[in-house]
Amino acid sequence: MAALRFDLVFSYWIFVWFILYLFKLTKYSPKFALILALLENTIMLILMFLYGTSIKTIIYFIIINTLIKLLPLYYLREERIKIRDIYFTAFLFVLFILWLSINKQSLTGNLKTIYNSLLYGKNETPFMSLLTNIKKYYKTLEVI
Repeated sequence: MAALRFDLVFSYWIFVWFILYLFKLTKYSPKFALILALLENTIMLILMFLYGTSIKTIIYFIIINTLIKLLPLYYLREERIKIRDIYFTAFLFVLFILWLSINKQSLTGNLKTIYNSLLYGKNETPFMSLLTNIKKYYKTLEVI
């Protein structure tokens, strides 16, 4: 199966939101969304250990989430979460679900694909697929 597109994974929506916030293109802070996403990813990491997921997949997972969640959260560490940020998180999530529907996807179907991909090392999430392809590319390069 081909990797999910970036726009079909809510974590990347949150990361784009962080970039927009970083450049002051929105007044809504993504801190609340990043915290929720990090909590969900902590549960996923525990499941990965329980399911015996390969160490390579776990390391990739940790690297990716450090880049798209932990570093942005560190940057926002001094910020207070405002009620408008919580409302915007809910609004963005509803928008994401509508986007999935427009693209003939379902939230449960996407979550199942993401969880199965991570737990069983299928590399069907966007960054996992990218890292795997980069590794394959460099393995096939010939040294002249």
